[in-house]
Amino acid sequence: MNGRISPTREQYLSLRRQREVIGKGMGLLKSKREALMKEFFGIVEESVELRSRLTTLLASAQRRLEIARAFSPMALESYSFGVKRDISLEIKVRNIWGVFVPEIEDITLSRVLDALDISPIGESPSVVDVSRGFEEAADLIVKIASKEIRLVRLGEVIRADTRKINAISEVMLPSMDRSIKEISRVLEEHEREEIFRLKRTKGRREGADGQWSGL
Repeated sequence: MNGRISPTREQYLSLRRQREVIGKGMGLLKSKREALMKEFFGIVEESVELRSRLTTLLASAQRRLEIARAFSPMALESYSFGVKRDISLEIKVRNIWGVFVPEIEDITLSRVLDALDISPIGESPSVVDVSRGFEEAADLIVKIASKEIRLVRLGEVIRADTRKINAISEVMLPSMDRSIKEISRVLEEHEREEIFRLKRTKGRREGADGQWSGL
């Protein structure tokens, strides 16, 4: 038995209470991990679907870009300078089981002709089509980035919680169970010794009383 643990009834009850609290805490930690894993795998499924769509969209946009570059290279270059812009992204935070998970606010990067700040007259339809295709791809890239930021954060927390659960279930609780069992054994031995001592004392008294009555 660990020499630092005093084999007393008070210590035994205190250790039992601690063990119960830690056991309940581990149950909550497991529930939290299960909820986070459900969220994690849901995001993985969405990300896989978005990446598949992005691959298809980029391949199509690239083909249209090559065609426009072959037939209207000057118009393509001029158009690309005309529609260039700065984009601002907003980051918000979601609370999932006490875990603050960042995600990018939904944003629409695809623009109609009126929002391009250029005159559509004289513009090649193929060039406009190329621009629209890549803007749609940019929309998907932002959505994928938002989801993968969440995946990274959730993955970190899940790994940390798994390490805690393993430490509690494989090290802390078994150690406490051994200590509780050992203290219980020592207390039972003390109790048996006390009972034996009382019986022996009682026997001596009864023997002494018998001698006195014989007189």
